[in-house]
Amino acid sequence: MLSHLVIRNFAIIEHLEIPFEEGYTVFTGETGAGKSIIIDALNLILGGRASTDVIRTDEDEAAVEGIFEPDGARLERINEKLEAQGIEPSDQLVVRRRVRHSGRNKVFINGSLSTVTALREITRGLVDISGQHEHYSLLDADGHIDLVDSIGELDDERRRMSEAYGEVKELRDRLEQLRTDVQERLNRIDFLEYQLQEIDEAGLAEGEEEELDEEFNRLKYAEKIGDSAQKALQVTYEGNQSAAEQLSIAVKELRGAAQHDAELEALVDELEEARIETEETAMALQDYLSDIEVNPARLDKVVERIDLIQRLKRKHGVESVNALLQKADEMRQEVDTLQNAEQRTKELETKLEQAEREAFQVARELSQKRREAAASLRERIEAELADLSMEDTRFLVDIRPGEMPPEDVDLAGDEDRDERSLTLSKTGFDDVEFLIAPNVGEEPRPLAKIASGGELSRIMLAIKSVLMERDSVETYIFDEVDAGIGGKTADVVGEKIARTAESHQIVCISHLPQIASRGDHHYHVEKHQTDGRTQSTVQRLDDDERVGEVARMIGGEVSNKTRDAAREMLER
Repeated sequence: MLSHLVIRNFAIIEHLEIPFEEGYTVFTGETGAGKSIIIDALNLILGGRASTDVIRTDEDEAAVEGIFEPDGARLERINEKLEAQGIEPSDQLVVRRRVRHSGRNKVFINGSLSTVTALREITRGLVDISGQHEHYSLLDADGHIDLVDSIGELDDERRRMSEAYGEVKELRDRLEQLRTDVQERLNRIDFLEYQLQEIDEAGLAEGEEEELDEEFNRLKYAEKIGDSAQKALQVTYEGNQSAAEQLSIAVKELRGAAQHDAELEALVDELEEARIETEETAMALQDYLSDIEVNPARLDKVVERIDLIQRLKRKHGVESVNALLQKADEMRQEVDTLQNAEQRTKELETKLEQAEREAFQVARELSQKRREAAASLRERIEAELADLSMEDTRFLVDIRPGEMPPEDVDLAGDEDRDERSLTLSKTGFDDVEFLIAPNVGEEPRPLAKIASGGELSRIMLAIKSVLMERDSVETYIFDEVDAGIGGKTADVVGEKIARTAESHQIVCISHLPQIASRGDHHYHVEKHQTDGRTQSTVQRLDDDERVGEVARMIGGEVSNKTRDAAREMLER
């Protein structure tokens, strides 16, 4: 929902801050007071066209800021779009739009500089504004099919259709990949086989890199290692007064002393163990020294092998021999796929034919139920329109193809078929659009071509009254809904708006007391002059002030009689 709107230097508005709440908010005031300017400002933060004409006289720029608090599912979708645009997601959507005489207009979304295109995409479906066609979700024919399916409660059928079409699309994509130019496929095979030959000739083995690194270090430092090992052998065993010799002397001396003191026997044993371990270590050092050698030729071969592996890793963009071997396996699989493309093509064509046949049957079932839902929707909306003094208006759900196609249609091979009517998609093969004929004798036309704003507002109200429990738009703005009506019809319009406000946020500008009195929150817009400048102000009315405003709307002048009538309206 819309929770806050701030307007600065916009037309005759100097500065307004308007908090919005759930339910039904109504704006009233004399004609020209600036009520519709508020809607124009809101339109701007939904991605509407910006013109320097909206900038207040003698000011450099106009600015509008809005805060939206979408519900959980919509907030999640918005945040996904924000992240895709590189904008920080949040639990609110904060939009700011600046219009400057210099032409350097700016759009900010959650504090980040953005574009009008991104703004339109992110705010799409948040608000429906009557009189502003670009923000009427009902004027977007692409969404009509979803509304019909929602009314028909066809969620399960839509899910089945989406899954069936997903399988068809996957098979089509795989076939298209196989059907690429034959020469291109042969060139690809040659390229892959050349790369595989290079890897295979290298004779790589898992773990080889680590072993080569160890051997490289051993060969590179063989002389230094040998010197250190020989010195260690001298100290421990071979040299004069070596550790082994000294330990033997210590054992001999201590054993003699142990003949006179038994407590020394344990220490004799420990020294003897140390002597034995020292001699064993010395023997191991001798064996090691006999094996170590300075071998420049072998070192060159190891370096050459390491360089080969590094070159292959760089060439194929991998970090290890194991990854290089895995890459080779993937290339072999691709070569196998390419070499067997003809056979695989035939197999996939058979699978695709079956998948298309099954998907088409699902689409037929969905279309049949969709047409039943459309007929019900038409009756319900025309009944609503009759309540709104539009009893001669015809509402039509145009579903194309006009008739159900035959069950044996050949989706894959019938080149003469009507592509528009028989092309499968995740929603089936139907195209759906709402059409209206407001007057007797007129041909039904798309909603977007309805000229009258008031007419369009009432049509929208009728449709929303039917769809309100399933429509995903959270906020409806009615600007001209009371145009050309009064009396009982105005009463019905007010009742329908109030009922719609039970599940959606409603903002309505009205000149009729029957509509204004139904509001949960009431603002009065007034135009006055200050220091030789005209400006609009907005005041939230308390209960007593509402009585006075509704009384003014009833009789022009406020009297006891009009106040009593106003109280009666407000207490309904």
